[in-house]
Amino acid sequence: MIELILIGAFVLALATLYMAKQIKSILLFDRICNAFLLFASMQSVFALLSLLIGKQFKFMAVPFFLCYGPFMYFAVKSLINDNFVKRKIYLHYAPSFIAMVAYLVMAEVPVLKGYLYMYNIVLFLSIAFSLTYYSGWILFYENEKHEDNPLANKLIKISAFVLTCMSVTLIVFISNQFMMGQTVDFEIVASILYCSALFLIFLGFRYKVHIFVSYFKGNNEENYKKEIKESSEDPTPDMVVIMNRQKYSKSALNESVFEDYEEKLLYLFEEEKVYLDNEISLEILAERMKLSKHHLTQLFNVYIGENFNQFINKYRIDHSCSLLQTADGQLTMEEVAFESGFNSKVSFNRHFKNIMGCTPTDYIKKAG
Repeated sequence: MIELILIGAFVLALATLYMAKQIKSILLFDRICNAFLLFASMQSVFALLSLLIGKQFKFMAVPFFLCYGPFMYFAVKSLINDNFVKRKIYLHYAPSFIAMVAYLVMAEVPVLKGYLYMYNIVLFLSIAFSLTYYSGWILFYENEKHEDNPLANKLIKISAFVLTCMSVTLIVFISNQFMMGQTVDFEIVASILYCSALFLIFLGFRYKVHIFVSYFKGNNEENYKKEIKESSEDPTPDMVVIMNRQKYSKSALNESVFEDYEEKLLYLFEEEKVYLDNEISLEILAERMKLSKHHLTQLFNVYIGENFNQFINKYRIDHSCSLLQTADGQLTMEEVAFESGFNSKVSFNRHFKNIMGCTPTDYIKKAG
């Protein structure tokens, strides 16, 4: 049973990585997903080999599950802020390395083999608690909308929910067997873990398929690859405009129509200040302007050269700067964030730093 799960995970991970290689995404989130898929495929091979080596090594790949939580954690962090401290990254993965060394020592040293059963209980429970902790953190931060990448947001949310359910199942199963004096069937526990890994790989596969189809469905693969190759590693505004113009190259809209749309858009933003409404969305704005969502997307991506979120956040940050300059310390950062149209302080801080190059606190110090 476990062997079939591992083979399926390995094959699916390789297929997903193949698609990822064709897309060559420059997003940090996608790179972290690719790293996880590579890690999961290597874990599958390692687990298969450990099953062949001998009975005492059959769970040798299990400590790698302690890395699953950190992978999801850094995936979320990449959506909030892509500036990581490398030393902290290593600390998150250290428990997996320590657990692996401890397992090998107990499996090899005759005196310690008698403690391997209890160690397995501690190991599996540690994995369950680790996944619960990281998943809980991720679900908590789902209150902060990662509006720049809704597809990634959905992927993380589902993954965290699945891991939470799986962790609770493991804790209940192991605790129940242990407290009733029964021998814990670690093969069942390991099967649950590997099934969860297979499901996560499947979610990654679906995510990559969606991106793969989005990029290449217009027979623009060669042009896209050429633009990626000729551009720098980080996306530039010009590159984004080129790619979006290619995407909407068959549009019937001409420049005069775009100018008319832009005039309506600027009126709503500069006169009615619709950006202060934290519920405003592309759909709602399209309704206000009495045009289709598709045409509004073209206006932003092709004519203006920015997506909806980039455009609206510039106005919101500009408004927040005015508040910070005139509030004279009477408003908290949360109040400034909400009055500027943001849903949370986290979102406000992230976009403020991306646009202004400093934190709101540093901005106040410089302005003062």
